[in-house]
Amino acid sequence: MTVKSVLAQPLQIGRITAKNRIWLSPMETNTCDVNGELTDVQLAHYEARARGGAGMIIQEFTAVDGNYTVRPIQLRIDDDKYKVRLSRLVDAVHAYGTPIICQLHHAGMFSSQEAVSPSGVACFELGKGHYIQPRVMSIEEIEHARDKFIEAAVRAKEIGYDGVELHGATAYLLAQFFSGYNNRRTDKYGGGLEGRMTLALEIVGGIRKACGPDFTVGYTMCYNDWLPGGANMEDSMIFAQRLEQAGITYIDFQTEGTYETFTLEDCPCGLRRQPKGDFNKIKEFRNVVHVPLSCRSAGEYDPKVWEQAINDGCIDAVRAAKPHLADPELVSKILSGREEDVRPCIKCVTCLGSAVVNHMALNCAVNSGCAHGEEPVEPAAVKKDVLVIGGGPAGLEAARVAAIRGHKVTLWEKEDHLGGNMYIASLPVGKDTFMKFIHWADRQCRKLGVEICLNTEATADKVKELKPDAVILATGSVPVKIPVKGGALPHVVLAQDVLLGKAEIGKKVAVIGGGEVGIETADMLLYKNLADEVTIVEVMDDIGRDMAGMDKADLMGNQFPKYFPQRLHIMVNTKLDEVREKSIIVEDRSWKHTELEVDTVILATGYRSDRQLYEELEDLVDTVYVVGDATRPRKIVNAIHEGNKFARMI
Repeated sequence: MTVKSVLAQPLQIGRITAKNRIWLSPMETNTCDVNGELTDVQLAHYEARARGGAGMIIQEFTAVDGNYTVRPIQLRIDDDKYKVRLSRLVDAVHAYGTPIICQLHHAGMFSSQEAVSPSGVACFELGKGHYIQPRVMSIEEIEHARDKFIEAAVRAKEIGYDGVELHGATAYLLAQFFSGYNNRRTDKYGGGLEGRMTLALEIVGGIRKACGPDFTVGYTMCYNDWLPGGANMEDSMIFAQRLEQAGITYIDFQTEGTYETFTLEDCPCGLRRQPKGDFNKIKEFRNVVHVPLSCRSAGEYDPKVWEQAINDGCIDAVRAAKPHLADPELVSKILSGREEDVRPCIKCVTCLGSAVVNHMALNCAVNSGCAHGEEPVEPAAVKKDVLVIGGGPAGLEAARVAAIRGHKVTLWEKEDHLGGNMYIASLPVGKDTFMKFIHWADRQCRKLGVEICLNTEATADKVKELKPDAVILATGSVPVKIPVKGGALPHVVLAQDVLLGKAEIGKKVAVIGGGEVGIETADMLLYKNLADEVTIVEVMDDIGRDMAGMDKADLMGNQFPKYFPQRLHIMVNTKLDEVREKSIIVEDRSWKHTELEVDTVILATGYRSDRQLYEELEDLVDTVYVVGDATRPRKIVNAIHEGNKFARMI
């Protein structure tokens, strides 16, 4: 990619000009204060991405009515008191010549205070596994919501925003009114397509009247919500035409699906096994509207594909959320031909799990600065010799950051490759993206002069000989092999050896352990037809307790139903009691024993920290930090963030 790329070209949108064709797509940070006020952490989040070259910034959904926020705390714009701090954000972004759009939002049936919707249709809450029963809105309440959108737009204009965008996707209020599945009213706000469009069109018309003909007003929509009788392409094309006639400045297309259907296998929503990108379908709207069109990257993170989509006339701009979380300098690196330096999104869904599902502050596994202030790495006052032991994600991140600070860094890895347990984690179906971080970190470390030594196992004597000023111990964790009668038989193997292709697998397999490792091992065996029949045995009352909500929903909703009941069996509240030559004995909570015929027993029973060097090193080196799984087996996000944190302390 070069600066001559179409991605680098400015785009006129009404009266404003986007700097280029790669925009920051809105994604909630959940970092405002308890009253919905902008915080310094939020301001730093957006300023970092403006500084990093984003062509336009679309702010995270901002509540037009504090009584209907999607989270207990959410950024708000429903009162003049919010203007002071929001104006600081606008000024900070404008300092980089970047336009900023305020996305206006009403949660509707996903409101954390009181769920309301057009018709009271029960909805499934993303990643939570339960339904919400909303209350039916009255005409007066609908008109009140309409007026709140218009008032918020006026306030946004007064603050200095370059425009507003109406959130009409992902099953929030405006999407609910447009969807024939959720809107079954028979009054003016329902009763057919015309009625279902009315609320949005009244809002657009009201904003135009209040803010004038030149104020930028966008609309983000989902053209296919995958709900029976819901939004579809034909209705969405008519809706797009009517929006243009009402005075909309641009239209953005959210990925297909809603919070109820995002995890369907055919939705291009960015999950691991879903199709990537949604550009060609958007091109069909060119035949009916003439305003600029943008759409989400939808799991397609290759800038060359983005460029082709614009050259082919599918879209005018691409909006990227997760890639921008992983690297706030995404755009400047792409447009300056430094694509290999872009810190990659690995599709671990840490962001969605933290903010969308668990309602916590936004987190990104590969970027510890994301929604944490984006603090730059400062040069060290005293340059030191630093030894990093372990070439997994924690060790590589620690080595990278220590090198940026100016230290002389050496990294020892006992294997013949980098990655540690992240390499193992990349082997299940659809998780190969995990290694993109390892490859990126390896490149960055080598550019920074880190000496990487493979096939080098650390010992106290070797460390003593090297005489480092500081050691970062990132030795990771090793699988636990539970003590059980018959556990030493040759057909009892570890899950990681199965994933690595080192173990011979029979046709009937028992996977002991229903956590993420066990589940994904079972899935791989069935998906690749390496086994005819798999039984997962889990001592707890549920499987997948340590999985991200969306990953679990994806697997349980799309893949496992293909295997039930002939090929996949799940036994919970059950423990392994004994392994025999051709069978296993399991015991349930009523002490009932059952014998199962199996050829192979796969242990996925957890990990323990590998930190045997720590005690020896304490007496040899003044400064020793233990990071990642060497502290306690957890997730990739913990490993990378700790490596970053402790490297900053040396």
